[in-house]
Amino acid sequence: MALQQYRIPEFLGINQSACENNIHAGESPDARNMDTDGGRLAVARGYVRHCAPAHPSPESVLRLAVWHKDGVRRFVTATADGLQVLGEGADAWQTLAAFAAPAVQADFQTLKIASTEYLLMAGGAQQIVKWDGASAAAAFGSAEQLSDAPVGLLELYYGRLFAAGDPNHPCRLYWSCAPGDERTVEDWSQSAASENVGGGHVEVGTDSDPITGLFALSNQLLIFKRDSLYRLLGDRPGNYRIYPVNASMAQPVHTACVRVGDVLYFLTETGMYYFDGQTVRRAADADKIKAFLADADLSDCRGAACRDRLYFAVKTGGSAVNNALVTYDLPRGTYMVRDGFTIHGLQADGGVLFLLAGDGRVCRFDEGDSYDGAEIRAYWRTPMTDLGGKIAVKQLRELYLRGSGGVIAVEAISGGATVFFDRLMPASPADVLEAPLSGDGRAFCLRLSNENGARFTVDGGVELLLDAKRRVL
Repeated sequence: MALQQYRIPEFLGINQSACENNIHAGESPDARNMDTDGGRLAVARGYVRHCAPAHPSPESVLRLAVWHKDGVRRFVTATADGLQVLGEGADAWQTLAAFAAPAVQADFQTLKIASTEYLLMAGGAQQIVKWDGASAAAAFGSAEQLSDAPVGLLELYYGRLFAAGDPNHPCRLYWSCAPGDERTVEDWSQSAASENVGGGHVEVGTDSDPITGLFALSNQLLIFKRDSLYRLLGDRPGNYRIYPVNASMAQPVHTACVRVGDVLYFLTETGMYYFDGQTVRRAADADKIKAFLADADLSDCRGAACRDRLYFAVKTGGSAVNNALVTYDLPRGTYMVRDGFTIHGLQADGGVLFLLAGDGRVCRFDEGDSYDGAEIRAYWRTPMTDLGGKIAVKQLRELYLRGSGGVIAVEAISGGATVFFDRLMPASPADVLEAPLSGDGRAFCLRLSNENGARFTVDGGVELLLDAKRRVL
């Protein structure tokens, strides 16, 4: 028998891109509701209620927006039937506008018309709605100004409002007049004085390949279509140029696209992609959650960027609503998955990620020790490894770790058997938890989890002592 040490120096993220035997010891093929910031392994924070009033129909919410106006933060939702608003400190959600035709999608945009700031909402079935935060919501534009189209996508680019998603003209891209003099973005008509100050439209591709998303970067407008991608260059109609982007990619829904700086990220069923300014590239680490995405439904994926992380809400387990959150740490390049709750809306504001939870309440994410009272069930499984020696039988002896918190549950899996025990984490960060292990096999792994929603943190990695016995031939 030969004593060996198996060490996990730091904890990273989920990695399903390779055989478990070949991934880093600090990565996990399967983990939920854990956080590895700083290389520590900790039960992730939950979310806390930000506003007490519950949304009247959270399951019907198409989009959540956060808008600051007159010193008040407002949460605005779009449903098929209309718009609802909740100001911080308000007692209940209020109906802001009712739609004449049911909305099929939702897109928000803030902009100024003359000297007044408005929130616009497009639903893809009726005229755009505008709201100044004080008066009643009103219709945006007019038939005379050619701006009454029932579009579903909005974007600002070089001071003009661009729109698409008109069911009557699926591949049409509209743009407004350039604001100035008597012109506003509510006017989409051409100008007799110059094409460079007037509005207009262009057909991008064919109707059989409809426009599904608009996203402005610093020097171009990306035009997503169902089966293709185009980009519009130029700063005025006289020099607009539209080019197809020749890239192999899986098409995202427009709500799954997130801007960070001048880069657009989006999650699809085949992993994460990004637009680098010239073309679309698949992220080098996109396969790290491929097994998770293989069983997920991204048809209603909602994305948001907050601080240094990307968040994508998806459906899992046949759920009819988004019930899991994929998180991606941009600086560290690590994926994690959070679940055990429902996400009807997702929006970042001021460094805080807000979500509309299953009960219709607006909550602040990554705070508190529960999901608004519901226990957090967290676990982390280490890779199943044979340590590069399939001949040797490994007999697990002892586990060593430092950390803090409540009870940690440990499962040692080897040779087709599982040994379970739990321990209270050390009282001092200088103390080391020593726990005896048992079981033997040619390969092994550990599963660390919490109990009854308790929090714990493992700091400084984990070490195992084991005996390796080679077969005598």
